Amino acid sequence: ATLMRANPSRVAAAKASFGKMAPAFADKDPVLQQACMRPCAPDALPLLGRFAPDLGLPPNLVVATGHNCWGILWAPITGKIVADIILDRQPTVDLSAFAPDRFVSDAARTKLRRRGRALASAQPVGEQW
Repeated sequence: ATLMRANPSRVAAAKASFGKMAPAFADKDPVLQQACMRPCAPDALPLLGRFAPDLGLPPNLVVATGHNCWGILWAPITGKIVADIILDRQPTVDLSAFAPDRFVSDAARTKLRRRGRALASAQPVGEQW
């Protein structure tokens, strides 16, 4: 397995930023450097809502991901929006900018539609209960 390492330029930027907020630490090096995976879409907006029906994905699939480092702060409104979606209520926010399928290419849409039709003939997961 490859070990994930902190990006040195990001560490330097964080150190410079922190040094401005706390000048007493401006000349100190970090004791620990860590890297992490933050879910972030290419446009830096979360993926929130249902996929377009033409993709053939389960209609009850709701996505709420990609909040980057802001997930804990956006959790209350994200939870309300997801609840509104699940309960078929109109969300209080326009979700068009957050469409989870906004990165799906036309070729991928065709492939997903074919796969979705094949899955529709099988027993849906969870329905056996």
